[in-house]
Amino acid sequence: MSLPIHFAPLQGYTDDVYRRLHHEIMGGIQTYYTPFLRMEAGGVRSKDMRDIRPEFNEGVPVIPQIIVKSMKEFDFLVNVVEEKGYQQIDINMGCPFPLQAKHGRGSGLLAHVDIVEEMAKAIREKSHLSFSVKMRLGWENADEWRPVLDILNDTPLRQVTLHPRIGTQQYKGTVSMEAFEEFYALCKHPLIYNGDVTTLSQLQELEKKYPN
Repeated sequence: MSLPIHFAPLQGYTDDVYRRLHHEIMGGIQTYYTPFLRMEAGGVRSKDMRDIRPEFNEGVPVIPQIIVKSMKEFDFLVNVVEEKGYQQIDINMGCPFPLQAKHGRGSGLLAHVDIVEEMAKAIREKSHLSFSVKMRLGWENADEWRPVLDILNDTPLRQVTLHPRIGTQQYKGTVSMEAFEEFYALCKHPLIYNGDVTTLSQLQELEKKYPN
């Protein structure tokens, strides 16, 4: 298997202890992503801050993930992560849970192209940091990714991860491989596939069909 494997987070489960033990016992993962940091009551929850402590992630290839609905939240959380010594940050534009998405975070952000534009401008100005984006096809509309990808293609990103469902599906129904193929053809960044991979044969098929 030449394609790298990245470890998607699961809120409440894949904390620093889980990641450390998985890395030591299983291995084989290029990057572990933390459950998303979010702004709440003017700050970040203490349990989320504990999860990104550098001393408890030492030796583990971990990247903090943030979820935002505004530039205020973006600037605040980027500063929080940078102050902990991290130089890589993943932006969550894929979370389908209504408590986040209905407030414009996660996949709910995909409909707010103006905010994505502002975020892209801020990323260009923070050239000392490396950003990546995880996203879905949209929140309610499976074409919401189109104007967003145009913006992301002109933004310096390490990579883009696509889960080819819309947010309102959550994890039900089937992924749209037709949409993934179109996204794959248009995306100018390294692209990671996410969603419903449960067998080795599926991984091998993905590697064969999408070598890049």
